[in-house]
Amino acid sequence: MRLVIASLGLALSLAAQSALADDSCRWANDLECDEARYGGGGYCAAGTDSTDCAMLAAGISDDSCRWANDGECDEPRYGAAPNCTDGTDTTDCQAELSARTALLDQVPADILALLGDDSCRWAFDGECDDPQFEGANSRACERGTDRTDCRALAIGGDDSCRWANDGECDEPVIGTGACTIATDVTDCAPVVYLRGRDNSCSTAFDGTCNEPDGGDASCAALTDTADCVGRGRPAGANDHYFGRDDRTLVDTSQEPWRAIGQLEGDIGFCTGTLIGRRTVLTAAHCVTDDGINLDLPDRFVAGLNDAGNLGISDVTGAVFSPGYGTRPARTGLGEGNGVDWAIVMLGKPLGDVVGWLPVHVLTEGELHLVTMGGLLVAQAGYSWDTGNNLSAHIGCRITRVFADNTFLHECDTTHGDSGSPFLLSLDDGSWGIVGVDSQFADPEDRNSTFLSGNLAVDSRAFAKAAATALAREND
Repeated sequence: MRLVIASLGLALSLAAQSALADDSCRWANDLECDEARYGGGGYCAAGTDSTDCAMLAAGISDDSCRWANDGECDEPRYGAAPNCTDGTDTTDCQAELSARTALLDQVPADILALLGDDSCRWAFDGECDDPQFEGANSRACERGTDRTDCRALAIGGDDSCRWANDGECDEPVIGTGACTIATDVTDCAPVVYLRGRDNSCSTAFDGTCNEPDGGDASCAALTDTADCVGRGRPAGANDHYFGRDDRTLVDTSQEPWRAIGQLEGDIGFCTGTLIGRRTVLTAAHCVTDDGINLDLPDRFVAGLNDAGNLGISDVTGAVFSPGYGTRPARTGLGEGNGVDWAIVMLGKPLGDVVGWLPVHVLTEGELHLVTMGGLLVAQAGYSWDTGNNLSAHIGCRITRVFADNTFLHECDTTHGDSGSPFLLSLDDGSWGIVGVDSQFADPEDRNSTFLSGNLAVDSRAFAKAAATALAREND
């Protein structure tokens, strides 16, 4: 009886702490404890991430998470998807930690010394961000601060991933992303030549290889991938190219590309498009992490490319769909995904300099074209692999439209393209925005040719909100 009473008292104590919690940190309520005193990364000051740190602060580690004991660690402090609050999936996470320790014990001492520790903020994301091992293009972490993610790569790779030898490459970027880099070497052997490569050279996609090995060396090594190794891409890759990368670089001094820009901030990069003098359209997940609190980008850079930009403005505010914060965690196609849109307000009227693009709601005739084989559009965004250059897929198709204001498309998109516009050439020769890029979507048919799909939010979802924002631009 005393044990029951004690447990009840502890539960009530935690509830009371939660009610009085200070969650003023920008990273609060993401299920991960970010206070250094409890082992977090130190991104939150002491006492400002109370809800996420409640279990660790009380010295509790249990299996109270709904996903506990499923054989997979779901606590974000260990690099897992944030399905469980830190301290609530103990059995699964302890087993994973033991497995990681066993693997590190097999690493030669000299390499282990180079690996260092996991103090980088990007540790445990499955990608090696240490330039010692992933190459000069990887500078997200300081040398010796991304040990766990770089372990396998540092020793030449292995098949230690739980998904190894299943016939599918599961490494990040070149595969599904379910495994840490270089831990699924057998399955990834056919596409390993793509590892560490990008298209960040300013002449990428021009049909001529300009890398030192095979070209005139006007591009750095590994930065002219499409031209030097070809455009074929694995169907299941985390970059969603449907078997072939059909992108090209576009001139950001010209319409309609000049109205597109990059949203930059501490949490990463997204793409946005000017729809007015100081109003930008993007995706909701680019301005909020939890669907409740704003996490604004710092600035919007219009017409960005390697040579410079056409204008920079600070971000002063944003609004996003009221339904974004209450959406189900996991939804199927057509089941409520049309809330991933946001409208960002700028401090400067960059639209007066670079122009803007109108929002266009698909007509009945255009919707009919979708059912007849697809509506041709252009998509353009600041992809992770193209450096400061804007890439576009011109002439790709919208293939299916759903009642929840979303559509499936076959445009080649990847990380960084979130919030990017889908442009339709209108009868008067202008371009209109018919959607914003949202997310990768699992296919309904697992036996389909391509094990990937791309989902966008179409303009029916945000047309009224955009009109309201534009009407208030001069208030």
